[in-house]
Amino acid sequence: MDGGTEEMKMTHANKLISAAAAALLTLGAVGASDEATARATSDESASSADQIPAYEQVDSFVMWNHPYSWSPIDDRTVVLWPTPFEAYLVRIAYPSQDMRYVQSIGVTQSTSRVYAKFDALHIRGFRYPIDSIYKLSRDEARNLTSRKPRAQPKTPAVTEPKNEAANSAPG
Repeated sequence: MDGGTEEMKMTHANKLISAAAAALLTLGAVGASDEATARATSDESASSADQIPAYEQVDSFVMWNHPYSWSPIDDRTVVLWPTPFEAYLVRIAYPSQDMRYVQSIGVTQSTSRVYAKFDALHIRGFRYPIDSIYKLSRDEARNLTSRKPRAQPKTPAVTEPKNEAANSAPG
C-alpha cells in the first residue's frame, strides 16, 4: 500500500504543479494584454495630441455678447474671437458637418464666460458641447485661419523699350 499512496501523492503534486503553471500562464497573458492596452491607449492619446499643437489650454474665457468673429478649422474645431484682440481655439465634443457652411453660430455662456465641458456651440439648431478651449495669440489665430494658398512669386511684366532706330528701319 505504500506504493499506492506514494503514487497518489505524486499525482496530486502533478495536478497542483499543472494548476500553478496554468495560473501563471493566465496571469502572464493578462499582464501582457494590459501592457498592450496601455501602449495602445498611449499611442491613441499621442496621436490625438498631435492633432492639436501645444497651445495653452484654458477652462473658460470672457465673452460679453456675441462672438466678434469666428472661423471653422475643421468639423470639430473653430477659432472664436470674442473681441478683435483675443482668439481661442474651441474644440467641440463631436463633429458638425455643417460648421463650414453656416453663416452664424451661437455660443452658450454663463455670466459672460464660456466654459469648456459646460457650454456649447449652436449650429443650425443643434447643440455641440465644448470639449476644450485653447488660448491663441493673434498670429497663431491668423495662421490657422488663413486659407490662402501660398502665392507664387509673380514675374514682373517687363516691357522692353522700343528702339526707335529698329522701328524706323527702311523697308
